[in-house]
Amino acid sequence: MTMKNLMIALVMASMVFVGCISDLTPFGGEHVGTFDIDTLGTGTAETGDMIVELELINSTSPVQFHDGTSTQDGAEHYRFRLVVGDADDENSPTYECRLASDSPDACLIIEAVDDGVWVPDEIITLRENSVDICSEGCLIQLTIMNGDITTEQEENLQYIAQESIGGPVGHTTNFWMSQ
Repeated sequence: MTMKNLMIALVMASMVFVGCISDLTPFGGEHVGTFDIDTLGTGTAETGDMIVELELINSTSPVQFHDGTSTQDGAEHYRFRLVVGDADDENSPTYECRLASDSPDACLIIEAVDDGVWVPDEIITLRENSVDICSEGCLIQLTIMNGDITTEQEENLQYIAQESIGGPVGHTTNFWMSQ
């Protein structure tokens, strides 16, 4: 087979995969802030475990906490979502963290300064609230985003990412909550 025929065969073979590749849609959000993990929690059978402490390093706008209503969709109101276990498994437990004043369910956000805004250098704590999210070692995926996390619907979708050293910045952060 000549080099020309080989190239034609490779091009034709690659055309088979074009449909598969074009169906993938990249994440469309904008990175607008950075946090660092200050402390990782330890899972127990109790329902008040500290999950993680996060420090906001920087942000381009105020980071306000979403209260779970549609009146705060988008803008500066950010959702804090935890997925426990395999994030690609639709059966993995999912929790949204909220302030105590915003009717939290399983996950509570505790601020260093109780003002509803996360500012640079402030450490917030994500903690279990009446539900055992992790009683043994758990892989947890954290997403901090101002739009709908599941559908990514928002005109100006923005996210806060973990500080990255030398690698790409992603809209989700994975960490291990130990036992």
